Amino acid sequence: MSLPVSASVWAPPYAPPQRLAIACALALGATTAPAWAQQADSEARTLDTVEVVAPRRPLSTFPGAVTAIDGDTLRAGQRQVNLSEALARVPGISVLDRQNYAQDLQIQSRGFGARSTFGIRGIRLVVDGIPASAADGQGQAANFPLDALDRIEVLRGPLALQYGNAAGGAIVAATDLERLRGASLQAWGGDHGSARASAVADAVSDDGRWRGRVGASYFQTDGERAHAAAQRSQFDAVAEWAPREGERVRLVLNSLSQPDTQDPLGLDRAGLRADAHGTDAVASLFDTRKRIENRQAGLRWQRDYAPGREVWIGGYRIERDVLQYLALPVAAQAAPGSAGGVIDLGRGSLGVDAGHRWRGARGAFALGVEWARLDEDRRGYENFVGDRLGVRGRLRRDERNRISDRELYAIGDYAPAQDWTVLAALRHARLAFRSRDRYFAPGNGDDSGGADYRETSAALGVARAFGRGEAFASVGRGFETPTATELAYRADGSAGFNRELRPARYDSAELGLRWRYAGGRVSVAAYRVEGEHEIVPADSRGGRASFANAGRTRRDGLELGLEGAWGAQWRYALAVNWIDARFEQSYSYRVQGATRTVAAGNRVPGVPRADGYAEIVWRSRDGVFDAALEGRFSDRIAVDDRNTDSVAGNARYGLRLDWRPRNARGWRGFARVDNLFDRDYVGSVIVNEGNARYFEPGAGRGFTLGLAWDAVPRAD
Repeated sequence: MSLPVSASVWAPPYAPPQRLAIACALALGATTAPAWAQQADSEARTLDTVEVVAPRRPLSTFPGAVTAIDGDTLRAGQRQVNLSEALARVPGISVLDRQNYAQDLQIQSRGFGARSTFGIRGIRLVVDGIPASAADGQGQAANFPLDALDRIEVLRGPLALQYGNAAGGAIVAATDLERLRGASLQAWGGDHGSARASAVADAVSDDGRWRGRVGASYFQTDGERAHAAAQRSQFDAVAEWAPREGERVRLVLNSLSQPDTQDPLGLDRAGLRADAHGTDAVASLFDTRKRIENRQAGLRWQRDYAPGREVWIGGYRIERDVLQYLALPVAAQAAPGSAGGVIDLGRGSLGVDAGHRWRGARGAFALGVEWARLDEDRRGYENFVGDRLGVRGRLRRDERNRISDRELYAIGDYAPAQDWTVLAALRHARLAFRSRDRYFAPGNGDDSGGADYRETSAALGVARAFGRGEAFASVGRGFETPTATELAYRADGSAGFNRELRPARYDSAELGLRWRYAGGRVSVAAYRVEGEHEIVPADSRGGRASFANAGRTRRDGLELGLEGAWGAQWRYALAVNWIDARFEQSYSYRVQGATRTVAAGNRVPGVPRADGYAEIVWRSRDGVFDAALEGRFSDRIAVDDRNTDSVAGNARYGLRLDWRPRNARGWRGFARVDNLFDRDYVGSVIVNEGNARYFEPGAGRGFTLGLAWDAVPRAD
């Protein structure tokens, strides 16, 4: 069961299919609410919980927008390949599936993250206490082991700013090991040579002092588009030991391997018209591809050494290697300053966090420190040798980068009176970026340099409970520093580190309401985010991308989340977003020697004005069979800062079936049909793409058939 607990109201005009679907879902909610209200109020309920920094607390005492998704929802009838499967049901979150495993998903939270051309930007990612976001803010969603996780918490709004260098929110995944599942096996096959197999096993000692979970999976696909094949192998292990009462030691291991993942690139407008599922010819010509290897380990110790007193310390190590072949034309690499068409990147991250928590009868207070260092070796090579394309050629870039991050944070909550909760968080960060250029050639100067940033984020929230409901409000200020990639080159094309690039700062506020009633829950939130110095692309040539700061921006939005039951056999869920994201000031940047101006009032590119997810589920009376109809909807999306083109809105539907036969010794089956009516649509856009290849086609109708087996753990 999914647990959307913060949400958004939705409004503007839509194309007829979208409007009809959303209206039906809203009408369903309106007509069924009275029926639920008539059910017995004595129905027992366990409040959902959320983890903020470390303590678990009921969602009903969290004064901000947050959604918790449990492990069963992550896996029920799902392929378990991408976070997009689960996050679609979260209000405030927009997940644009590129259908390109070389570039990962594009996840947006209240409009943040839309500019990322690869990976996740503007959202803090944490998996079992290990950051999936690097010290400079760039993150990867593929590290989430969906088979093994017990929950994912999605924080939006001001109170998410406590996680530091991200203004859009935080996605925190955890393996609790509180409810051991025994063992499970799953395998499925689908269209275009797609298949996945996974295994998860739990173990616990006789005395219960140690327990653990191990999981492994393998995925492969030929891809719907030409030149889109991918393979992914993943291994995850979590072990926990309790040497004595109130003390725990946890070890986390994770590895991910994607060898030679093909990159089909985006399409320009002409290519999209010619073939809505096509691939640009340059992808095959240059054999565009990426190889990814990621390994990480974390260790954490915590102890309740006295009543109301807790201390912890943890550390982690991450190694990530990426080799990527781009479609950069040979002529574009003739310039002395070209970085080449092959990226060879090695990253090593090291981090430590420690803290102390005091608990009292009416509140708690935690004080902690975090330290992280990212060492990066980045080399660039030509992507040709003589007449051969798509191979590693001469060295054109060689630099070593280091990012150091030191942070101090404090977070506390207090109940000043019955039914009131106040939560405050403060974080101060000092980041140092250093780059040492080791490649020099005539016409290519020294790009070494550095930058230091001191930033503070703060948030304050208050909640007031009433009956089965709760109202909340929060305000905060957050920041986003440039990434190592964004700092590499000056916007004017001259040699040297981009010292002029400033961190982006954002002030945000939200008002929300959560309400529970027998059989369901609803949540709504309204927010405004005002930003300054937002980081935007400035120039791209010869394999060198540079960035600049825009003026003021504004994001106004509404979110709605709704879920519940209609009688004994029907359930439904709805998550809808509306956002107006615009540049409030005009600004200019240079591309290939020409000055381009972005007018005030233009929409922030990559952000749909409205989007949503709706689901209705029917279960047979004997509980053996489930059938669900899903709907996903998206409004128009601008592709660049100047709003010169846009992606049309779309609506698409899916059908999933789950079968759990009685007395079948843990066996179950599932089937999916995605994009049921085989609509052509653009799944994602590449914002400000220099060659106007903005459009990444979405998948057509797809079929998946799977089988799984669960071994129920022994009852003690």
